Amino acid sequence: MIKVESLKDYLKTNNTEEFIDIATKIYALIDFIGHDYPKHKEWYFLKQLPAIFGEERNILFVRDPENLNEIIAIACLKENKEERKICTIYVSDKFRKMGIGTAIVEEAMKWLGTTKPLITFVDYKLEMFQSMIHKYNWELTEVVSELYSDESQELCFNGTLIKNKESILKQPLYKRLVESLKCRKSN
Repeated sequence: MIKVESLKDYLKTNNTEEFIDIATKIYALIDFIGHDYPKHKEWYFLKQLPAIFGEERNILFVRDPENLNEIIAIACLKENKEERKICTIYVSDKFRKMGIGTAIVEEAMKWLGTTKPLITFVDYKLEMFQSMIHKYNWELTEVVSELYSDESQELCFNGTLIKNKESILKQPLYKRLVESLKCRKSN
């Protein structure tokens, strides 16, 4: 059985050291994301973590069952009246294909109160998320160029990041990706 924990639960115990330890381990696991999202460190420590003390953000995580000091999967979440979003999701390479991604996504959807959360990731990671997209029937709704990096495009599922959607829908890459996803879905 995969145990998905909530960082919010550690606020209830008033154990500040344990909260800080877990929050630091979570960041260490996903530090590499800074390559795709240059302001990731600032976002994590100045936006995501402080907002956990409120109602609209949370971080779910899974520990290695054989080494409880090691965090092996995470999902950073945001839920408010504007969006229900999986901001970051990651499962360590050696723990993939074991149902951990499914477990954490399903807990994330419960916490967010939707089976169609907004989720975005860089275009070159599409294949990595393909099975999840199909499993939950998520829909590509937007492709945004140069949002976080000049090197990639951000693929948005189940919602939008940009208010003026018309210009996005006319992009040739968006059309090709939608067709590709439809073809893979029918196979």
